[in-house]
Amino acid sequence: MQMLKKDITFKQGLAIALVLAIIRLVLANSQMMLVFPYSAPLDDDLYFAWAQSIVAGNWLGEYNYLTLSKYPFFGIYLALVHLSGLPVLVVNAFMWVLLGAVSVWAFTPVVKSNLYKLVLFAAVIYNPASYAEHTLRIYRDSIFPILCTLFFVSLAGWALRLKGKISHSTPFLVLAGVDLGFAWISREDGFWLLPFGVVAIVICIIYIVIDKELKNKGLRIGLTTIPAVITLVCVLTICNLNNKYYGVFTLSDFDDGAFAQCFGTMTSLSHENWHPLVSVPEDVRYRMYEGCPSFEQFYQYLDAEDSAIRRGYRNGEIGDYKSGHLYWGMRRAAQELGIYETAKGAQEFWSQLALEVEALRQADPDALPRRSSLTPPIRAEYVMPVIEEAAHSRWYVVTWQSMRSYEDTVSDITTGGIDMWQDFLHEQANYAAVENSDFPYYTPFQHLCFKIMNGITWIYRAFTIPLLLVAIYSIIRSFIKFTKLTFERQILSFVLLGMGFMGVFRIFIISFMEKAAFDIGTYAMYLGAVYPVVILVCVLGLALLGKTEKQFS
Repeated sequence: MQMLKKDITFKQGLAIALVLAIIRLVLANSQMMLVFPYSAPLDDDLYFAWAQSIVAGNWLGEYNYLTLSKYPFFGIYLALVHLSGLPVLVVNAFMWVLLGAVSVWAFTPVVKSNLYKLVLFAAVIYNPASYAEHTLRIYRDSIFPILCTLFFVSLAGWALRLKGKISHSTPFLVLAGVDLGFAWISREDGFWLLPFGVVAIVICIIYIVIDKELKNKGLRIGLTTIPAVITLVCVLTICNLNNKYYGVFTLSDFDDGAFAQCFGTMTSLSHENWHPLVSVPEDVRYRMYEGCPSFEQFYQYLDAEDSAIRRGYRNGEIGDYKSGHLYWGMRRAAQELGIYETAKGAQEFWSQLALEVEALRQADPDALPRRSSLTPPIRAEYVMPVIEEAAHSRWYVVTWQSMRSYEDTVSDITTGGIDMWQDFLHEQANYAAVENSDFPYYTPFQHLCFKIMNGITWIYRAFTIPLLLVAIYSIIRSFIKFTKLTFERQILSFVLLGMGFMGVFRIFIISFMEKAAFDIGTYAMYLGAVYPVVILVCVLGLALLGKTEKQFS
C-alpha cells in the first residue's frame, strides 16, 4: 500500500475513471455477438423470442412447454435493450461500469484514497469475465453475475454506514432489494444469494442492538426488510403477469409446482443400476409405463426405437437419458401429446401423474423419501466427484481460463435469421468468414481491441493468486485481532469472508449439477458469478493490512 500514499484529487480520479469507462465501452463495441438462430431453443432462442413478444405487448407469447420453463427477467432486459437503441454488448459493458461505480461508492468508508478507488473501479470493469467469449452469447448469464455482485456490494455499502445517518444507508438497502429481486427472477438458482443476505442482516441487527449510543434502533431494524419487500414485489409481479396471460400464478411451471413434484417423485423410485448422471433410468421408466396409466403414452416418444426425442436427447455412451435431458425430453413429449395446450391443463396432468408415481413409490420397499425437485437425490457417491470438480473449478477461476475475447466460429449464415437478431439487438454478429476458412472476419481495429483485452487477461492471471493469498491472510489476521479493529474494518472483514464463502458455495452448486445432470465439462459461463467476487476480495483484502485504518485511507 506504500504506492498509494501519493494520492490523486477527486477530479483527477473522476476524469481517469470516465476515460477508462469510455475505453471499456469502445472495446465492447468492437466485439460481435455469437448467435446460432434456431439452434438453442431452451436458451438463447427462448429469451430472444420472449423479448420480441414483450415488445409486441404479448408478454411471453403463445403458451407451450417452454413458455414458463425459465425465469423471464433476461427477456425483459433484452426488450429494454431493444427500446434503448443501443448495441446489446455495449449495454452489457455499461452494466459492468455501473457495478464498478457502485462498488467504489459502497466501500468509500474503508477506501478513501482516490487512487485506490480508481484501482477498484478499473479492476471490476476490466475483469476478463466481463468480456469473455461466453458473454457474447445472448443469454442470461451475461448479466446475472452483475446482479449478484451488485447485491453483495449494496449490502456491504449499507452495513458500512450502519451507524451513520439513516438517509445515507437506506439507498443501499433499496439497491440491494432491486438487485436481489432482479437476480431472483433471472435464474432458478437465485436462492444462492440468500445465505449472504440473511447472515449480513443478522450480524448488522446484532450491531444495532448492542450499540448503546445508536438512536432510532427500531427504525433501523425495520428498514432491513426493504430488500425482502422489493424482491417479493418483483416475484409477485411476474406471477401476476403469468396468471393474467396463462392462468397460473407461478414464476415457472418447470422447477416449481406439479412438474417438479412429479419428476422428484420419479427420482425417489428404486432402480437396478445407478449412474450418477441418470436420475430416472430405463428400468424405472418401464415400471411407470406399466403402473402409471398417464405415463404409458410417453413410451412412443421416450423409449421407442424410432423416436425423434430418443435420438435427440438420449446419450449414446451412457445408453440412457442424462438427468438434465430427460426432463426436457418429457416436456417435449408432453407438448407433442397436446398436454401443453393450456398451463392449467399441464399442471393438472403432472399432478395426476405425480399421484400415480407416488402410488408406485409407496409399494416400493426400497424407495427413497418423496422429493419435489429436478435434481437427483444426493448420494455418497457424488461426494468425491463433486469435490474434485469444485477443486478444478476453483483453479479454473483464479487462473482465468476460457477468457478469450472473441469467437473463432462463424455464426449461422444459412437460415437468414441473423438479420432479425441484429436489427432487434442493434448488434453485429460474426457472419463473415475469412476467405477459404470458417474463421470469422475481423477488422484490424477489432484485432487490436482483442489483443488489448487478451493482454489484460494475462495481467489478471499474474496478480490474482498472489492477491488472493494476501486477502486470505488479511481476513484471518483481522478476525484474530477483531476486537481491536474499527467498526468499519470489522464489517469489511465480515463482507470479504462472506463473499469468499459465497464464491465457494456457487462453485459447489455448479459442480454438483455438472456431475449429477449434464457432464459438459467446466464451463466459465456457469461460474460467471464467482469472478467478480474474487476480484473484490483480492482488491479489498489489501484494505485490511497494516496497523491502523489511516494507512489505507
